[in-house]
Amino acid sequence: MQLTLNRRFSKGFSVLANYTWSKSLDNYPEASHGSTEVIPFYLPDADKMVYGPSNFDRRHRFVVSYVWELPKAPVDNPFLRGALHGWQATGIGQYQTGAPFTITSGRDNSFTGIGRDRAKFTGASFEPAAGLDKTVWFNTAAFAVNDVGTFGTVGRGAFHGPHLFSWDMGLFKNFRFTEQVNLQFRAEFFNIFNQVNFNNPNTNVSGGGFGRITSTHPNAGDPRIIQFGLKLVF
Repeated sequence: MQLTLNRRFSKGFSVLANYTWSKSLDNYPEASHGSTEVIPFYLPDADKMVYGPSNFDRRHRFVVSYVWELPKAPVDNPFLRGALHGWQATGIGQYQTGAPFTITSGRDNSFTGIGRDRAKFTGASFEPAAGLDKTVWFNTAAFAVNDVGTFGTVGRGAFHGPHLFSWDMGLFKNFRFTEQVNLQFRAEFFNIFNQVNFNNPNTNVSGGGFGRITSTHPNAGDPRIIQFGLKLVF
């Protein structure tokens, strides 16, 4: 489902908002972190082990952007009028739910040579204990190495990682000297609220830091960045 709200520029303000609610499933065996092939393709149930949420699956995504021409201050002084008038504020914000991830065993207990065995469920709760660091994303006791001769029981993309939220803003002012010469001042604020966006946790039962988030999002993990600039147009 896709919803769009569009208010065209009127009275100094415009806004565009989009919301997407979706779910994508596939049995494509390639993933961003290597093959998700678990069982040799010629064996029964091979497709079932690689069927699950697509790598790009995001259940909810919301994006909003706006342009606001700031109101003119009621001043008569030409210098102040030139300094206070003509400012424009812009912004774009986005929110999306987390990416799917798969819990792997880290052992080749199936003896297939593929090395992508899944972990097995132990019956413990997935939720981490209260009071733990926020980087502990799930209860590691809920999973264990698969038994010898098995492929594991955890499905592909059975769990989802942290959500993503970011907000960028800009402030612009044009100084017109002549009909052909224009100077633009730009103040830009990226991730203005300094939101920390985490990457998915470590998902290898046999690896270090299992169940813990150790990095920020590869595309939206930067801290707040502020930059100023001048652009001369002639």
